Amino acid sequence: MSEKLQLLLDEREIVNVVNSIGVEADRRNWDGVESAFADEVLLDYSSMGQQVERLKAPEIVERWKGLLPGFRMTQHTITNHRVTVRDNEADCFSYVNAVHHLPNESGENVWTVVGFYEHRLLKTKHGWRVDRMKLTATLVDGNNDLPKLAEEAVKTKVAGS
Repeated sequence: MSEKLQLLLDEREIVNVVNSIGVEADRRNWDGVESAFADEVLLDYSSMGQQVERLKAPEIVERWKGLLPGFRMTQHTITNHRVTVRDNEADCFSYVNAVHHLPNESGENVWTVVGFYEHRLLKTKHGWRVDRMKLTATLVDGNNDLPKLAEEAVKTKVAGS
């Protein structure tokens, strides 16, 4: 296979892997989310006030399972990918627009995070996998209490099961 063709195939797979994180999280397909990650991931949501952490893929999924199902709906739209491939390592820059909806007593039912992602991926025997994920939020709008309400909703649902 020619180098150009391999590069195009790699770029397409990288975009698909990056997109799958948001799509599968929105679908609550946790196996699909986990399969996009390397064994360990440097997760950087410091622009949202969180600590930069190195986590195992199942730990990321468990955290997200404790939040995202509490929303009535989430939609993570990831676009404008810019991929740079260097042998078995790649970087992918993309825009993100994440809408979270949760009806509540305040009537302010939407929380939106807009910004960009920087992913680093490694080529493994299972394909490209994300081992670094950084969100730079450029706009956070709406009801900032919704994440806490969503976490409470998940805990209530689990306690009621």
